[in-house]
Amino acid sequence: MTNLTLNDLKQICIEDQIPIIQEEALSFILDLIEKEKIESILEIGTAYGYSAICFSLKNTQVTTIEKDVFRAKMANSFIKDMKANVKLIVDDALNVNNLVGPYDLIFIDAAKSKYINYFEKFSKLLSPKGIIITDNMYFHNLTIENTNNRGTKSLLKKLENYKDYLLTHKDFETQILNLGDGLAISKRK
Repeated sequence: MTNLTLNDLKQICIEDQIPIIQEEALSFILDLIEKEKIESILEIGTAYGYSAICFSLKNTQVTTIEKDVFRAKMANSFIKDMKANVKLIVDDALNVNNLVGPYDLIFIDAAKSKYINYFEKFSKLLSPKGIIITDNMYFHNLTIENTNNRGTKSLLKKLENYKDYLLTHKDFETQILNLGDGLAISKRK
């Protein structure tokens, strides 16, 4: 591929049914990167690399982790084609132990059932004034009451547990914003 644009990548993601961050949420994060002068970002969950590439265009160094080998291969080709300042690690994020922080921003957008695990593991790599953003807090506005799918109910319960975990965390203050599919913004107290 050559001369790929962000819009081309977005269209490829849509065609391949690869979930990407919603525009409203992306816009908010890009503004935050500028406002807070964020230089280093750790992203958990790469997919095809759309958000990582967008973040890197703000003069940041992005490290992103993807466990799905096919998605990582696709992301790597897009990252190279767009000459993005993104380092891709192909592994399960919970198995990655050699990262060197601190990171100014940690973006969690991977397996929703493991959000607490990701937060606990990677918050240790956050810079003192850093921010952790978690995507998909509203998960398509589904509720436990309005779904009959057991797997979805279980996932929604885990998301509710994660919200409670964030909102009662002794070291972090969290706001959940109704942007995109819901963003949790966590900062140290």
